[in-house]
Amino acid sequence: MELKDWQIVEWKFYQAVNGVYWFLEVEGLEEHIFVFGENKNWALDQDIVEAKIKKFKWKFEAVITKIIKRAERILMWEFEEVKWKKFWFVKVFNPVIKNDIFVPEKDVNWAKHWQIVAVKILRWEGKNPEWKIVEVLWSWSNPETIINGYILEAGFKLDFPKGVKQEMKKIKDPDVEEILKSTKRKDKRNLFTFTIDGEDAKDLDDAISIKKTDNWYKLYVHIADVAHYVKAGSVTQQEALERWTSVYLAHRVLPMLPTKLSNDLCSLNPHTDKLTLTCEMDIDTLGQVGQIKVYESVINSDFRLTYEEVQKMYEWKIKEDETLMFGGRVTKQLLDKIQVAYELKNKLRDLKVENWLLGFDFPETKIILDENLKVVDFKPYPIYDSNNLIEEFMVLANESVSKKFHKNPFLYRIHEKPKMEDIERLQKILLIFGVHFDFVHYDTKEFAQLIEKVKEHKEKYVLEKMILRTLTKAEYSDKNLGHFGLWLGFYSHFTSPIRRYPDYQIHRIIKLKLAKKLYWKTLQAYRKKMEDIAKKCSEQEVKAQKLEWKVRDYFMTQYFKDKIWQEFSWIVSWMIPTGVFVELDNTAEWFVPLVDKEDKNPAWIADMEILEFKNEQTGEKIKMWDRVKVKVVWIDEKLLRITMTLINN
Repeated sequence: MELKDWQIVEWKFYQAVNGVYWFLEVEGLEEHIFVFGENKNWALDQDIVEAKIKKFKWKFEAVITKIIKRAERILMWEFEEVKWKKFWFVKVFNPVIKNDIFVPEKDVNWAKHWQIVAVKILRWEGKNPEWKIVEVLWSWSNPETIINGYILEAGFKLDFPKGVKQEMKKIKDPDVEEILKSTKRKDKRNLFTFTIDGEDAKDLDDAISIKKTDNWYKLYVHIADVAHYVKAGSVTQQEALERWTSVYLAHRVLPMLPTKLSNDLCSLNPHTDKLTLTCEMDIDTLGQVGQIKVYESVINSDFRLTYEEVQKMYEWKIKEDETLMFGGRVTKQLLDKIQVAYELKNKLRDLKVENWLLGFDFPETKIILDENLKVVDFKPYPIYDSNNLIEEFMVLANESVSKKFHKNPFLYRIHEKPKMEDIERLQKILLIFGVHFDFVHYDTKEFAQLIEKVKEHKEKYVLEKMILRTLTKAEYSDKNLGHFGLWLGFYSHFTSPIRRYPDYQIHRIIKLKLAKKLYWKTLQAYRKKMEDIAKKCSEQEVKAQKLEWKVRDYFMTQYFKDKIWQEFSWIVSWMIPTGVFVELDNTAEWFVPLVDKEDKNPAWIADMEILEFKNEQTGEKIKMWDRVKVKVVWIDEKLLRITMTLINN
């Protein structure tokens, strides 16, 4: 789509994460159109709007002219016991909404003065909306109250609706013997099987089995058969689609499925018969996949292992007959299987290195909380080579399933090629750091070679971040456009149906295909709705990520609120025209503003071409990966803002 001056468009309005900037997303355009605050015409995040596009200094901007449809959403406010006629007020602390908020007396819902309330739009005529209080969340003193509010604001739910709970009461433990007699489901209970997960995992989606001969490996990836319990058209299925995903917050999980399924019936807990879908792959000694079989199965896992235990077994630091965290004693058979699994993993990884696939290694931040949800510390999540083992096997299963069923209506995890202008900008930035790299084919192999080239660079971490920012974002699609990052022509999410809706969706299609019930009418119905499902899943993925970030920011403000006037030494991990992102050694990250938009003569001037800030008064410069000193001067717990100032060296 090509934009024209004074063109009228209709699409979705978005608020940036920090609540200060706004954008218009237009179908057919890769980039969003900027909207200034005075031009948003009372539009809120995710409203469908009509806008006039105008060109200003060679860039297009949008002026919102009409609100076509308000997004169904919930916002968190403080209830103020002030009455005007038949209305009460709620106190606005969200800087984005400047309106007076009226709540009809009948919709106050027993809220008391200064309590936190969740409100939903009833009507919006003119400038002032009318709301209904849908939930009273109590006070600011309780962290769980605040986080519950964020959850509701993000469009997620605190509990499952009544219809889902009623369906859960009707679900019983499966009669495995009867199922095996009456169906073609394969009995794999005698196959040596184990799961590998984190210590705090509750929803165990996947288990593996492995065999080896002189000429080949046989890898079985067993995935929970969620679709056996969650039927198409059920209330639980509709609720799962609305949620799309389990959301993993710092201290709790918002599950996509009720715990009866996610933690019990579907979770592949050890020493229990479980219904699964198995992807069985024959792999030669070079790591190449031959025959692929997918079928319904029953397994009985022999061990539940943690990443740390598996790593130690591979290194012979845990030996035969030692007791494991989740019960059972280490056997010779288990130790042998772990060695074979690593042997296969290494062959698969060697093949990827040979084919130059992308491999980033960024630490994830883990927030350490005490029993009162007070932040104790931040630290990187421990990553073991066993994490890579499971990742390799799951990627292989995802690719194999995608290849096998691609002729049917399907969902793909796609990752398109980077934009040329982004690659050109990356090359300029690399030169600043003394890295010379000429792209010829602009393919995955060249990006992998670039990552390999910067591995020994002292600013490796920053350079890898820049490379990652150049890549496009992965999303879901009903069209197979390949996966650039993995350099795969076929890729679908198959291995996590307990926590991701796309995996569950393709399980349903696979099961129909296996049962030879994918009739013409069914095929047509899936083809019609698969695009909408892919779009919904991609949108919900973004929502879940924003919620995870917001809860992380909440705990960050709690961590620093008793550290006012304290000084910290940070590394500059990124920069934008208004300031720098800084990171502590414990991986906690925050933004330090250097330029006030209202200041016509700022001291700090940004040069984004060379990624540098220069102080016009002192001549001091700040570059990427510099270590700087900052002081915490203010915390706004409601707006989740930490104000830091730079300390001159």
